[in-house]
Amino acid sequence: GLPRMRTKVAGDVIVEALKRAQGPAFRVVHFTIQDDHLHLIVEADGASELAAGMKGLVCRLARGLNKVWRRRGSVFPKRFHDVVLGSLRAIRNALVYVLNNYRKHGVGLERRGQRARGDEFSSANYFDGFADHRQEYAPGVEGAHVAQGGWQLAVGWKRHYPLIRLEESPAR
Repeated sequence: GLPRMRTKVAGDVIVEALKRAQGPAFRVVHFTIQDDHLHLIVEADGASELAAGMKGLVCRLARGLNKVWRRRGSVFPKRFHDVVLGSLRAIRNALVYVLNNYRKHGVGLERRGQRARGDEFSSANYFDGFADHRQEYAPGVEGAHVAQGGWQLAVGWKRHYPLIRLEESPAR
């Protein structure tokens, strides 16, 4: 029963919360905003840093979105689903899942004349791992790049696997 998150106003609030959540031990590297949920790729120095970083992020997101939506109460469930990316293949698959997730949910950017670009409600326009997309820094959500990934996330997977195609759909 909450308003859509995939709007310019809500997107700006979410990106600002993602930026403010950054710290030396917790980093949001990539994200996508869907109508009623988010997908994030984060790096943390350990389990306690991940828990603390996510707790702070969820609080910032809830406060900001509730203010925009002029409401009170919970925005996200008490728990989040996390997956440890234990290999370069898992990293590539997660990047496809997050950056091309709009395809899975049936959001066709082609209808809006954005076929040559990534999802405007994600960090895709700041991602340099697309085979058929030039990194542009012109997102629909202002300032969408959040953090620099570590070696495996930024470089390692590209040395062993093909770059990601814009039309590549994540597994269901």
